[in-house]
Amino acid sequence: MKLIVCLFLFLIPTLNYGFKKREMPYSIVILKADLIIDGTISKVSKDSYEFTVTQFVKGKSNSKIKVSIWKEWICDPRIVELKAGQRLILFLEKLGNGNFYPINESTGELYVDNNCFINIFLPKDFSNPTVLKKGISMFLKTYKCYGDLNNRFLENVYFLSNKSIFEVYKMKEINSAFRFLSDSVQYYGIKEIPINLMTQLTS
Repeated sequence: MKLIVCLFLFLIPTLNYGFKKREMPYSIVILKADLIIDGTISKVSKDSYEFTVTQFVKGKSNSKIKVSIWKEWICDPRIVELKAGQRLILFLEKLGNGNFYPINESTGELYVDNNCFINIFLPKDFSNPTVLKKGISMFLKTYKCYGDLNNRFLENVYFLSNKSIFEVYKMKEINSAFRFLSDSVQYYGIKEIPINLMTQLTS
């Protein structure tokens, strides 16, 4: 009996491996996104919902777009039901059929209620939508990414910063979301753009 129990405990990690959601850092989600927007759901249908954009954080589109509904599963359920009037911040990629799709499913679909995020598992540094949107804008103006973002293990991905480490430090003090995003790219390696090259790029 003890042997059976031990064998079962040994196999549990193997059995659970196939039921684990693949996490994607928000720094990568932001860079992969064709569109990052704030707005509300206008109408929900079987396979998609119509979304009215109130603010573009990254990219441009029509003020009304269609977003394909991702399928829930045991390790990635929806927090609340999709319904008209629900405010969301979306990180989207454009599909071949013209619709948009949330990057990494729930990762790219953030529910907002009374200007607060509902998902308790979001980084605490994403304190509210205003802070997050400002942090994303600061991040996009500071870093450029090189390498294959579609590589599962993000091999050979690195970042270039057009700000000095002192400027980045000051920006981190201003916005907690930027601090979180900036700290997360340290893993991939950051290189400062040389001053002479930066002058050429901005001239």
